[in-house]
Amino acid sequence: MFWVNPLALFALAATAAPILIHILIQRRAERFPFPTLRFLQPTRLASIRRHVLEDPVLLAVRAAILAAAALALAGPLLLTASRRQAWDRRIVRAIVVDGDSSTAALAPGGEGEQRAVMMQRQFDGHPLADSIRRAALWLETSPPARREIVLVSPMPIGSITHADIAAVPGEIGIRFQRSVTLPPARTAAAGHVLTSDGVRAREVTLTGDRTSFRDVDVNAVPVWPIDVVSGAGDRPAIDSAIAAVRSQRVWSAPSDRRARVVLIPASTAVADGASDAVPITVPWMADAVVRIARDGDLHAVSRSVPAGLADPRFASAPWQTLAVAADGRPLAAAAGSSDRLLVASSADATSLASPVLLRSIANAIAPVPDLQAAEVMPIADEVLRQWSRPPAPVVSPRIDTVEQDDRRWLWLAVVGLLALETWLRRLRPTAVERRAAEDARVA
Repeated sequence: MFWVNPLALFALAATAAPILIHILIQRRAERFPFPTLRFLQPTRLASIRRHVLEDPVLLAVRAAILAAAALALAGPLLLTASRRQAWDRRIVRAIVVDGDSSTAALAPGGEGEQRAVMMQRQFDGHPLADSIRRAALWLETSPPARREIVLVSPMPIGSITHADIAAVPGEIGIRFQRSVTLPPARTAAAGHVLTSDGVRAREVTLTGDRTSFRDVDVNAVPVWPIDVVSGAGDRPAIDSAIAAVRSQRVWSAPSDRRARVVLIPASTAVADGASDAVPITVPWMADAVVRIARDGDLHAVSRSVPAGLADPRFASAPWQTLAVAADGRPLAAAAGSSDRLLVASSADATSLASPVLLRSIANAIAPVPDLQAAEVMPIADEVLRQWSRPPAPVVSPRIDTVEQDDRRWLWLAVVGLLALETWLRRLRPTAVERRAAEDARVA
């Protein structure tokens, strides 16, 4: 048995109220006429309190009324075999549809299965993994039933992973339905790259398990998105570092994404170019910090720098460490500013760490080309069979999702007991009738 509102069971203490009222009530002694007191020996008067149950049946009925009402407020739920079978006979289904797919491709199933569908909701959107998470959350709040997720998609590789399937609770079934057949080849735009010769548009062609790309010249003025603040004598080294980075074809950032790098010698305090640091609140800046911090080349080269930033303020908010020097202090730290990402570095302008840091920043602030929609390789049928599973029977439902409990039977019992209590009260003799009976007995 489960209780929908278990805190209401504390109301069972109210069943003691009729008993306490009977014990604490002040009963006045009744006067009886007596012929004569002449032959009685005088004694000291003493008060006597009576606690004799005059009508134990009526008292028990009143206590039962309060107990039944308290139990009804608690909301009992009996998990009987018939109730579990009724829950198992119905299905709550979430259909996750790829943006390019349609539910028309969904296998209809048998007639009995269609009748068993109690609730159904469709989730559209990209990426597919986010729609699966939203579908699982909706199923967690559905009434007790067998629950399943049906994925309708071409199922290209990378659209979902084993981790996405493992995140779905085990009692939720998962079924896959391919909507369309992927084409053998596809060409898609893959952003712009910044080179030594200018800006070029990149096209990627996917053919089976092979990937090829080509760069096409575009009429755009190349704009280097990173301002470097350093000593006057460092300018030639900085220009050489920027040229080396552009020769490796970094991603071209849009005009509203800029960065400023301040080269601070390891022994100096905060420079003027880094004094306006504020916490990062812009989403693209936060994404860029994460991507820079995950750059393996930057972490590898940072260990060759002997000393990091000397000022301890670079190791605390609003600064976030990007890489650590050999002495354990931050080699590079990032923060926000009014209109651009701010990065402070202790690397010398002639150090290999400087061009590696500039390349990492340039790639991080540019948007990542999404080639998932252009994928032509499907997930293997064997993998989808391994990920598939039937919906599990209902074992222990969430109490807050149960649409009907058994409290109505207790409320019917309360009504019946109230009628019984009224009938018992009417059977009791009144005070006038009791006094007349006592007078007759004394006479």
